[in-house]
Amino acid sequence: MNEDGASGGWAEIVGPCHTASSMARALGWTEAQVLQASEDLRLLAVRTSDGVLLYPAFQLFNGRVVGGLQEVLRVLATGTAGHWTWAQFLNVRLAGGEAQIQGLRAGRLQDVLRDARREAAAWRS
Repeated sequence: MNEDGASGGWAEIVGPCHTASSMARALGWTEAQVLQASEDLRLLAVRTSDGVLLYPAFQLFNGRVVGGLQEVLRVLATGTAGHWTWAQFLNVRLAGGEAQIQGLRAGRLQDVLRDARREAAAWRS
């Protein structure tokens, strides 16, 4: 399921996902707070071809939203509105063997932001 509504390899790229309800339970929030967080880019939400909003599980670490995620999502938004593309940027392993989300978990926000700026610029061109 991708932004264009077609099926594809996105499940392998994005991995397990939560619904708003299960994300709310995972975070101890209300569903309204989850929805607001996705609108504010504090959480990444992707919409399936049949209109279901899903929240990739990779953005949680130790029961919390990965630190720095909102800053990275805001940078990525300057390049494309494609939330599936953002998920791919965050969760696909780089040549060095690590995904950007792992960099965030390890506290390397500035490195991930640098890469996000480069990627967003490439998407704009």
